[in-house]
Amino acid sequence: IAHVNTGHLGEYAWALLTIFFLQVAPGSDAALPPITSSSEFEARQAAPATDCALKSTAELFQHFMAFYAKDFNWKREAVSVSLARRAPPQIPVHFIMDEDEKEIAPTIEDPFDLTKKLSGCMTKSSVDSLHKELGRAHELCARKASLSELLEPWAAAEMKQLPKP
Repeated sequence: IAHVNTGHLGEYAWALLTIFFLQVAPGSDAALPPITSSSEFEARQAAPATDCALKSTAELFQHFMAFYAKDFNWKREAVSVSLARRAPPQIPVHFIMDEDEKEIAPTIEDPFDLTKKLSGCMTKSSVDSLHKELGRAHELCARKASLSELLEPWAAAEMKQLPKP
C-alpha cells in the first residue's frame, strides 16, 4: 500500500476508501455519516450501533475486499465520503492514456478539496494492479486464507521495486 511514487494510491486515499465502504456497503446501515467539513464532522453525535459494529475486523476486511473487487463500479462510481452514497463522479474523471488504450483511474474525492484528484498519480499499470490485487484479496478472503498468505506476494512485489541501499 501507498507507494505513491510508483503510481499507487496513498494512505489518505485508502482511508477514504475505508470510510466510504463503512458509509455505503450492503449491511453497513450507514455506519458513518457524510463528511463535508471537519467542524461539521466533529459536531455530530455518534450514530447508533449498526451491523458493522457487530462484525469482527476480519469480517469487515473480507466485506471491504468483496465490495471493491466485485460490487463497486470503478468506471461509473466515485468514492465520495461527502455524499456518503453510491453515485457518479462529481469531479472530472482522470483518464490514463497508454498507447492505444484509455483507462479511467478511480475517482476518489477529497472531502476538504473537491478539486483534488487523489488518483492523479496512478498509471495504467497501477490501476491494473489495484484491480488485480483487490480481486486476488477477495478470492483469498473468500477461502479463509491466512493474513500472511494474503500479504506475501504483495510484499514481495513491492520489495523488488524499492531502491537498494
